[in-house]
Amino acid sequence: MTNEILLVLLAFGTSTLTAITGIGGGMMLIAIMPGFLPAAAIIPVHGIVQLFSNSSRAFFGLRFLRWEFVLAFTSGSIIGGLVAAGITLEINLEYTPLVIAAYILFTVWGPKLEFKKPIKGEFLLIGAVQTGLSMMVGATGPLGQAALLRKGLQRDALVVTAALMMTFTHLIKIMLFALLGFSFISYWQIIIGMSVAVVAGALLGTHIRYKIPEDVFRKALKWALTLLALRMIYITLA
Repeated sequence: MTNEILLVLLAFGTSTLTAITGIGGGMMLIAIMPGFLPAAAIIPVHGIVQLFSNSSRAFFGLRFLRWEFVLAFTSGSIIGGLVAAGITLEINLEYTPLVIAAYILFTVWGPKLEFKKPIKGEFLLIGAVQTGLSMMVGATGPLGQAALLRKGLQRDALVVTAALMMTFTHLIKIMLFALLGFSFISYWQIIIGMSVAVVAGALLGTHIRYKIPEDVFRKALKWALTLLALRMIYITLA
């Protein structure tokens, strides 16, 4: 019982962090969960908890939502999820985090690419890749977050739009895991406890985020993305 309570408290803390910065909580949570749950249950349970975390964060800031990015992303998510469901057990994913980390570092710190015309299908592709990888490695939020940061979205629009993107990522992932035979009902108690905790954390973090100056937020987000990318590289190569 002590482990379950600790996991619920950690879920609350990581959700609060994500509601403030827009990133990092889901990756921190999935890094914590081994040891608390069987390996096969980590990604599915994490997915359903993050569904509540992201959807509540999006709901609390709905007026800032940028639908034009979400709709293309969602279409790509369906494609990516279906493809990943068919190959999840067939490929070696050991070095996948390195690709994600390189993308994040280039997007945040590399030269800003200028195109005469918008890249067609950018968020369709990001949706497919992010949801496909999420089926396999669990937390891939920095992909969409980094792309939105490059678009110049203001703080609240960035956090809320990224949250709704991840809502669809996790929803599709949960549906596919259920079709593949995972029994969510076996873990209903910890799922309910953690889900309530992340919604509470999203509410608290949203109120705190409104009090943070925009320039401070953007600097913190850049460094949060950078540290997450470096952590991916270290864990993969260690």
